[in-house]
Amino acid sequence: MNAFSWPMRIYLCVMTTFLLAPILIIVAAAFTPGEFVAFPPQGLSLRWFRKVLADPTFMQAIWNSLRLACVSTLFAALLAVPATLAIVRARLPGGRLIQAFMLSPLSLPAIILAIGLLFLNAKLGLSSFWALVAGHSVVIIPYIMRTVFAVYTSANPEIEQASAVHGASPARVFFHVTLPLLKPGLMAGGIFAFLMSLDEVAVSLLLSNTRTTTLPVSILSYLVYNHDPAVAAVSTLQILIAVVALFILERRFGVRNLMFTSR
Repeated sequence: MNAFSWPMRIYLCVMTTFLLAPILIIVAAAFTPGEFVAFPPQGLSLRWFRKVLADPTFMQAIWNSLRLACVSTLFAALLAVPATLAIVRARLPGGRLIQAFMLSPLSLPAIILAIGLLFLNAKLGLSSFWALVAGHSVVIIPYIMRTVFAVYTSANPEIEQASAVHGASPARVFFHVTLPLLKPGLMAGGIFAFLMSLDEVAVSLLLSNTRTTTLPVSILSYLVYNHDPAVAAVSTLQILIAVVALFILERRFGVRNLMFTSR
């Protein structure tokens, strides 16, 4: 093992640099004082952050993205949790097929889903915001379902059975026994789903309008005519949101407790 320690350390350093380099470049470029993106930056300035925070288009896009991610994650959880409980405990006929169907967005190109949702909404006539909620929910349901499924299949079913035998109603069993068992998986899946919704481009691009434009779509639109460091600044703010969400996840549950999906 010692013979491989230095090669492995070098390999890990190279991989870490490869993964973090784009993020570090974006963050560094956000502090560029000049008119164009430069790396390394020629000095440090908060000029472009001030521009982003004073731009009503970007601020509205940030608000739209946060609101959409929260509502979509809640809606996806309300669909994914009952489906998972039914598949694991009720042993529905075709349960595995249902599970595969609900996980299928993971294997399909986002643009294919977006086009299908666009045609579907043309028939349903939903408002732009609720069309986005439905579209984002389809994309993020698999992330919640996988983590909840993993933790629920590893839970002892006798705990729920014992509660029912002692007279607890189904609702009481769910809220006082099942839900606490699911909480780590639900929180982990929920935060990952929130981040995926925050970063979704294809669905948002096809289903949004001028009032519901999300941050990724706003960034793309800005890049069509502008190439200044404001893009790096707003991207840094989006990275900051993701880092805060992951920090909360780590502080609340810890990385070790989230590794159940690999066991």
